[in-house]
Amino acid sequence: MKVVFTKPALAELDTIAAYLSERNPVVAANVVAHIDRITAQLSRFPLMGHPKYKPEVRMIPLRRYPYLIFYSVEADEVHILSIRHAARRPLEDE
Repeated sequence: MKVVFTKPALAELDTIAAYLSERNPVVAANVVAHIDRITAQLSRFPLMGHPKYKPEVRMIPLRRYPYLIFYSVEADEVHILSIRHAARRPLEDE
């Protein structure tokens, strides 16, 4: 199954990487690599996340790091919708 990042998710990933990189480039690289590993796993196991606020949206936490990946499965693609820090205020629909 193909994994596709939405533009908002890519922007969030860039923001996360830039923020962490200013403080600790090694941690930034580790977080981005971990996100890459989790999204690669989603290509093989698309239902491994938990259902969330809408039936088609699922969420998977990054173990060890305080980030959440929100995604949907559509046809033969996994769409990464958002990557958020777990301490951020939830979206209105959550």
